[in-house]
Order: sequence, then C-alpha cells, then structure tokens
Amino acid sequence: SRFSPVTLLALAPGSCLSSGLAPAAKLPMRGLSSPSAVSCLVNFFQGIPSPLAATWKLPWPVCLLSPEEGPCRALIPRWHYDRYTQTCQEFTYGGCEGNANNFRSLESCEKSCWMIRKVPKICRLEADPGPCRGYLKRYFFNLTSMKCEKFIYGGCYGNDNNFQDEDSCVDYCLSEKTGPSLCYSPKDEGLCSSSVTRYYYNSKSQSCEEFSYTGCGGNANNFVTKKDCHSICKKGKIFMLLNGYILPLISMGRSKDVSRVYMGHYLFVENKSKL
Repeated sequence: SRFSPVTLLALAPGSCLSSGLAPAAKLPMRGLSSPSAVSCLVNFFQGIPSPLAATWKLPWPVCLLSPEEGPCRALIPRWHYDRYTQTCQEFTYGGCEGNANNFRSLESCEKSCWMIRKVPKICRLEADPGPCRGYLKRYFFNLTSMKCEKFIYGGCYGNDNNFQDEDSCVDYCLSEKTGPSLCYSPKDEGLCSSSVTRYYYNSKSQSCEEFSYTGCGGNANNFVTKKDCHSICKKGKIFMLLNGYILPLISMGRSKDVSRVYMGHYLFVENKSKL
C-alpha cells in the first residue's frame, strides 16, 4: 500500500524498508541496500517517489535564507519566512533572480515553512565575539544548522547567544518540544461568507479550539478536525527531525500500535503491523 506523506518508517529498530533508502552519516543499521547507507526514508515522503536519490535534501532550509529583492526593478509583493521573528513577512520582489525564500502568498509561505522549529529569541541571534581580545571557548545556537556550535568570545559585550558549554546551549535552545510556526498564527476566519467548522491551535491556552471559517483566505492554523490540530500542534506530539526540523507523528494505515525509534539524527515511526 501507499504510505502517508510526512511519515518516516522503520519496520523494526535498526532495519529499513526494501525501498526508499537514503544515506546518512551515523549509526549502522540492518536491512540497507549498501554498507554506506545508514538511514532510510519511506516511499513518497513529502511527495518525492522512492527510491530517494542520495543527494536529495529536505526543502525547508530555503526558509532560512535571507530575502532577496533581486536586481530587477519591478515592485511585486511577495512573502518570505523571517528566521528571526519566526513568522512569514511581506517584502517587495524586483521580479528576477533572488532566492527560493519567496512565496506568492502568506498561506503558501506558512505551508512551506511550518516545520521549522521555534526557538527562544536569544537563540536566533548571530554569534558575536565582542570587541575585546580574549580567547574564550563558548557555544552559540546556529539558527541555520539548528545546532549548538563553538565560537571564540573576546570576553566583553557581545550578546546573550553565548553559552559556557554545549549542554547549556542545548538545554536552553532545544529542550522544549514546541510546535511549528503555523501553530502560533492567530485565528483567521478568512475573507469569504461561508460558515465552515474548523479548528485552530490557541497558543495562549495551549489547546485546539473550534472556530468558524468563511471558506477562503485565512492562514495555515486551520484544521478540519480537532485530532488533526492536536497531531500537529499539541506539545508531546511534535518530534525533531534532522537537527531541529520537526515532524508530526502520523499513524500508518489502520494500525494503532505505533512507537517511536530514534536512529542517529533521524526520527523513525515504527509500525508493528504487517506491511
């Protein structure tokens, strides 16, 4: 059978499907197509048919690029994902070149970038060694790689994205299981005149609540069922993928016997039913 998109699968801890294989960098596992392949992805992950090419990359890093107007002089309203505010913002596009962090609508931006994990404000700052000339080994959170990395601190000034050791950095910037950015968008009823029951995640009450959707427009914090809302936004239902990108837990087929298996930098969903 076909598998649901945005789902990673392993039949058993340390094993993979016979197709849909992709290489990674750590943790040797059984059942792989070659000794160099050490991780696997399920068929049709994110709409990409298997077998996945070894060079295939997840699309979300484009959302971390700085917006580029390009060299042309048109004044085209577009949207980009702002890595510092962790929201989609409007900008003016010149009409040529630029980069892929360029979306025709707010909705398109939110749908493309919602999996980027939200982190505390100071973790979004660039590493700042300060003006002094000391040589202190410190750690900062790199918003591009979504990792805590070393840098040399001069000893004065700088900013708060400055941790004595890697554990302190990880504990502060990556410890909380927070939802994707779409879950922090406000309720938006849309622009039309219909009345459709939908659900949105209320970040203040930390719960999924019913609202009336008018049928068009609005934003990506809009779910057909309360269960869908919980599966994406509810704390404890969000899991990390590839050092900071996150993926909702989605059950496979009819089986309810689903458990989590961490393998290297990947998160696999283990389905114990026969496929």
